[in-house]
Amino acid sequence: MSVVAKLFNNAVLAIIGLILSAYSVYVEHKVEHKDDTPDGDDFQALCDIEAIGASCSAVFSLPEGKMLSFFGIVPEGHALDIPNGVLGMLFYSYIFIRFQIIGNKQRILFTTSVNLLISTLAILSSAFLARKLYIIRELCVVCISTHIINTTLWIRAIREGMGSSEKVVKTE
Repeated sequence: MSVVAKLFNNAVLAIIGLILSAYSVYVEHKVEHKDDTPDGDDFQALCDIEAIGASCSAVFSLPEGKMLSFFGIVPEGHALDIPNGVLGMLFYSYIFIRFQIIGNKQRILFTTSVNLLISTLAILSSAFLARKLYIIRELCVVCISTHIINTTLWIRAIREGMGSSEKVVKTE
């Protein structure tokens, strides 16, 4: 795969992931505040597809929908008790920016090792959330789409790490 194709593919995946994550935040917000608006009861998410039994709005409302507080990293209600969609937006923004500046001199936040670490955290969260979906027998089209994107980006990060020539150079 050429460098241009790799750049394009990761950038496109990041943009799609960013859009899906932003939509999940929108849906979660609408569901959370449905009593606050006159048309709140009429809201139906595009990803709630009755014909196939999919309901992303139900999934986004689960306690696991805010993993930082779910795992006790931040207290519930804290300013950093943010939806997983916001974490996804941060991750996909990082990926997009990384692959847009990769041709320039790399900065410490954009090295192969950091990318592998961040992609591994993303795939671990995807695996945890996918397991939860399986346990509760819920279908979430947005979730599955982001899990596929995260898996693809993680595999690419591993491949990049295996082919990386990042070495520590000792200066004497």
